[in-house]
Amino acid sequence: MSIPAWKDINWSLTDKRILRYQTRIYKAARDGNISKVKCLQKRLLKSPDAKLIAVRRVTTLNKGKTTPGIDGQIYVTDIEKIKLVKRLRLDGKALPIRRAYIPKPGKTEKRPLGIPTVGDRAKQALCKLALEPEWEARFEINSYGSRPGRNCQDAMEAIFTSLRNHSNDKGYHKYVLDADISKCFDQIDHTYLLKKLNTLPEMEAQVKAWLKAGIMEEFSKTKQWNDISENQKGTPQGGIISPLLSNITLHGMEEHMKDWICTKPSFAKTNKYSKIAKRKSLSIIRYVDNFVIIHKDENIIREAKAEISKWLWDGPRLVLSEEKTAIRNTNKSFDFLGFTCITITRGSSTRAKIYPSRLSQARLLLKVRQIVINNRNASSYNLINLLRPVIIGWANYFRFSECSSIFSKLTHLIFQKLRAWVFRRDTRNGKKEVKQRYFPSNKTYLFDGTKHQDNWVLHGKQLGKSGIGKENWLPHLSWVKSRKWVKILGDYSPYNGDNLYWGKRTINKGTWNIRQRKLIKSQKGCCPYCKTPFLIDSVVEVDHIIPSSKGGKDVYSNLQLLHKHCHILKTREDNVFKKNYQPIQKIVKTQT
Repeated sequence: MSIPAWKDINWSLTDKRILRYQTRIYKAARDGNISKVKCLQKRLLKSPDAKLIAVRRVTTLNKGKTTPGIDGQIYVTDIEKIKLVKRLRLDGKALPIRRAYIPKPGKTEKRPLGIPTVGDRAKQALCKLALEPEWEARFEINSYGSRPGRNCQDAMEAIFTSLRNHSNDKGYHKYVLDADISKCFDQIDHTYLLKKLNTLPEMEAQVKAWLKAGIMEEFSKTKQWNDISENQKGTPQGGIISPLLSNITLHGMEEHMKDWICTKPSFAKTNKYSKIAKRKSLSIIRYVDNFVIIHKDENIIREAKAEISKWLWDGPRLVLSEEKTAIRNTNKSFDFLGFTCITITRGSSTRAKIYPSRLSQARLLLKVRQIVINNRNASSYNLINLLRPVIIGWANYFRFSECSSIFSKLTHLIFQKLRAWVFRRDTRNGKKEVKQRYFPSNKTYLFDGTKHQDNWVLHGKQLGKSGIGKENWLPHLSWVKSRKWVKILGDYSPYNGDNLYWGKRTINKGTWNIRQRKLIKSQKGCCPYCKTPFLIDSVVEVDHIIPSSKGGKDVYSNLQLLHKHCHILKTREDNVFKKNYQPIQKIVKTQT
């Protein structure tokens, strides 16, 4: 099969063919047919479609597409991308990794980040296409991090279900082992991981090369990398395949603890306690290297801590972080993934409650404060453009919890910062005049399908390129309403072939912002450019049907949601049309 020019590739057909391969791999792995799994993986790795998708991911879709590795090379043009596709293969080699450091939220220390070269990233994306469906068929139900179709909200809903007082017992509470693995990515034992992987020889050799790749702190001026020492343990954070490898390493934790609880003596009111009941009594919810173990008996939780520590050390050679690991009573609350979880007893009834943690609230207010301080001289229009994605993005993450009162409180605290910013800008005019300019009265706003009337909403104005004035405004955090999240069904995966389920879930429960959610529902889950449905992990962008450069307005009737690669093609067509476009008056003048 020959590879066409980059601009002529039919991406919807390419994605469809690879998804068909992945579905077959998933089903073969579920059936335990290992030989068929490996046969399909070999065919997928050699497929030009898979190579095209791998290169598209690292050169077009990923946010780090312009971040080079140790060789300083990136692939921008269509010709460069096609050349990368043609030479892409698993050769068991890997260039050293460039080390960078990113700040940890709320801490002075920094997290090390490994940046492979773009060529190695493409190899990793190719390997992931083949490995992920096989392991998705094996992964445990309550593993949620870095997996397609699963997210933080699913993990929190699993915790909520585990904390609920199903039996209506008086004085109900549970105990939780709130655990964090110390330097999980940096300490994984290579021998254990490669043995557990048990895959094709060419993929095993390639994964081993990535694990052993040396680390450099700066760009290399020469291409002499033979003197760099090999990495002896861990998989650097920053690689495309690193989260999958960490999930493979920690796979089996839940099943091990379920088997372990069955060996414990009966702890119920009755003398007999069935094996099934014992397994149900212990909950393990994991999100990458953070996990909680929940049980009603404190002694069981203490023994579980010792047992999970032994399992982690005997296998992948990992240890729990003493600083971040603790046993907590659910009546006194615990934090997980930015949420606070607690069981509250009032009278004879006990219920579970999940809401945004105080630390998460403080981080939002600090970020808003830094943006306001750093933009003292900016226009209100530009300030709103900076604040809106931060505030509404935070609200969209936490809206699937009991958040209404917290959102109202934060709305007031953010408003105080904005009011101070406004009145500090103009001290010559009266406060009523300044207020009316930045917070106009008697305005009605439409946000998320609901009309709001408010006299204290920050407004901004700016002249566009065509000389037409543009306006924007900052919605209140309290306008984002709390919603109920529906957890993913059992061990479902996007590779299981249930297109009806995933089509509905993509529309209703995808991680879309407000504008994207409204557009995807009006488009019935399909991309209008390529006429194919969006998948749960599709990279999408909002497009102006009539481009802004041609006078198109920023209103829903002129907006559509497209795949990112479809948006690029559509923009290219618009630019070609604009380049060849001549006004009628100019054509007539030329002819005369």
